[in-house]
Amino acid sequence: MKKKIRQLLKRVPGVKAVYLLACHLMLDRWRMREMFAYDRARFLKFSPHSRETKAGALASIVMTYHIVEKGLTMPDMRLGFGREMLLGLVAALNDFADRYGTDEAQFRAAVAVVAEYRKVHADAGFALDEERVRAIDSLLARVPVEPSRQIEMTRERYFADLDAPFETFSASRHSVRHFAGTVSLEQIRAAVALANNAPSACNRQYVRVHCVSDHEKIRECLALQNGNRGFGHLADKLLILTADLRAVWGTERNDLFTNAGIYLMNLCYALHKNRVAHCMLNWSVPPKTDRALRRLLNTPPDFCIAV
Repeated sequence: MKKKIRQLLKRVPGVKAVYLLACHLMLDRWRMREMFAYDRARFLKFSPHSRETKAGALASIVMTYHIVEKGLTMPDMRLGFGREMLLGLVAALNDFADRYGTDEAQFRAAVAVVAEYRKVHADAGFALDEERVRAIDSLLARVPVEPSRQIEMTRERYFADLDAPFETFSASRHSVRHFAGTVSLEQIRAAVALANNAPSACNRQYVRVHCVSDHEKIRECLALQNGNRGFGHLADKLLILTADLRAVWGTERNDLFTNAGIYLMNLCYALHKNRVAHCMLNWSVPPKTDRALRRLLNTPPDFCIAV
């Protein structure tokens, strides 16, 4: 009986097309659930949140030493900053050395940051507490390295290679945390126009650049991001990249962020070419924070905030 009903329905004009569309949509939804379940399982199993692997332990060290290193670059560095962070980093480095040795480049870079931390405070005549002194001295006796060096240069030197061959131009671009002066909208527009030559999947160009100029709104936006403390208040403009969810289908779930990353790097070169110093900030936040920024910017629900 059911078979006869299906055969009769197929003869009705338009029913077959609706039936096939419904089947296609159901299949798409099933595939999406399968893909996100696959991603979730692999992320939970292999993410750096698992400290029991060498790669995970090293990633944790890199994250921590970056925080300490960033503290050393602040415009108004607070001497003695990051006591618990520094002690935690030294403990993690000793644990890593016990388990995996001391030859990894990122491990040695982290030790060099610890050495720089000591040197900066010694040069400033600031006495660290005994616990930090003992921890640092013990680590550096075990792994003797030269202190890392914070790059310092004038505005003129920073922009001196804008017309140099690409190898030199690319090497001259660095993230900056010491901002001064203003950036014109003309500079931003010129940089975005240049960045628009970035490739994208099927040439869909679904990344959008939002420029926040109001300083109070910049402050509110940056309050939702945890990596700009100590220098974000100096920024004259804030650029936020979004990507259109409507432009990706099915298995293309990762394309939004892949293409946003390609565009972001092109934008960084374009900003440098237009004499705009800048610093990239991540947007790795829980849903509550993402929704808060969306409300501030009035972001359409079909656009993802990429960075």
